Amino acid sequence: MRFAVLGAGFTGLACAHRLAELYPDEEVAVLESERTGDGNSGRNSGFLIHTSFYADDPPSVHGARNRLQKAGLAEIQRIVEAHRIACDWQPWGNLYGALTVQEERHLDDRAAPYRTAGETLETWSAAEMAAATGSLNFRRGLFHPGSVLVQPVALMRGLAQALPANVTLFELSPALSVARHRSTFRIQTPSGQLDAEKVFICVNGDMPAFGYGRNRLVKIATFAALSAPLDADGKGLGSSAAFGLLPSFLGGPTIRKTRDNRLLVRAHFAFAPDRDVPSQAINDFIGKAHSIVRFRWPDHGPVDFDFVWGGTMVLARNSGRLFGEMADGAFLSACCNGAGNTLGTASGKLLAELAAGLRTPLLDDQMVIPQPSWVPPSFALRYFVNRQLSAAAKRTAAAHR
Repeated sequence: MRFAVLGAGFTGLACAHRLAELYPDEEVAVLESERTGDGNSGRNSGFLIHTSFYADDPPSVHGARNRLQKAGLAEIQRIVEAHRIACDWQPWGNLYGALTVQEERHLDDRAAPYRTAGETLETWSAAEMAAATGSLNFRRGLFHPGSVLVQPVALMRGLAQALPANVTLFELSPALSVARHRSTFRIQTPSGQLDAEKVFICVNGDMPAFGYGRNRLVKIATFAALSAPLDADGKGLGSSAAFGLLPSFLGGPTIRKTRDNRLLVRAHFAFAPDRDVPSQAINDFIGKAHSIVRFRWPDHGPVDFDFVWGGTMVLARNSGRLFGEMADGAFLSACCNGAGNTLGTASGKLLAELAAGLRTPLLDDQMVIPQPSWVPPSFALRYFVNRQLSAAAKRTAAAHR
């Protein structure tokens, strides 16, 4: 086997797809520990982010990161259109809303880099926010076109089915270990072993298990709930057939109205150094989801949630990203800091091009993104992360008073 890719999330699938294009006569194996779409790539809110900014980034990194996000979105769209993937594709945009005077200040902070970068940005009045969302509680909003809303599980399974013929996807096949064996890498799985000349490790938060990213990555659990279908006409939820609301500050809730008139609420961050999300925390989130909906749409009446789940995302202290050839023939990419759908897609494709010896302006952009900075071990990190999450929870609680 010439190539093996570990992980069938956005990054791994993009890497495999590009390898297959660059080497049409070579075999590519993709090993996924779960069913495609069952992991975190399918457990998000379904935003394909077109543009975002991180407070600590210098202007050069702002530009590089946004070109990467736009390229990742364009790559996903190319495959979706070519293979007619049914994933409820909605080119809607980003909408940030402010419920309090303090959140309005956060909106101003968010607006500054968009305007500096020359990105289109609209300020929405309280009346415009009410018309779009049906909520009378927003004081103001910011709208940026470009981002796309999707059904993430359907998208992931569609991307997997669209892999070229020289790619073989092995689901329920976790890589237990990767080790040098003569001139190849030997990958051990529960059902056997696979030897590959080059290995591409795209497992995000599980990267430390393979010896990379220790004391560099912070794993955070997030929780989401999806309502039963609401009124057939979407009464009380505004004129938009669907919308996506992003928080004005770190830790605030993300809310979507889907085209089948459901509400998706994602919020409540928790430190999760282990792989599993605490089941009790998932159950506790239901009350928080009810509170988030009730505050924004107090006249709508009770909302029943059909599904509640948890997932994880990986952050870096400096918004950095693991990327590159870490050993001869071993390539890896991890940590998208909350924009993994598009950034992950771009970096997966670029990882394949790096291995092929290609040099492009986008690969230069990828190299501008810093490597993740050091973070303390879990026993100490827990204190600092929980302090930040507690502050975010207080901001959310203040908005609900």
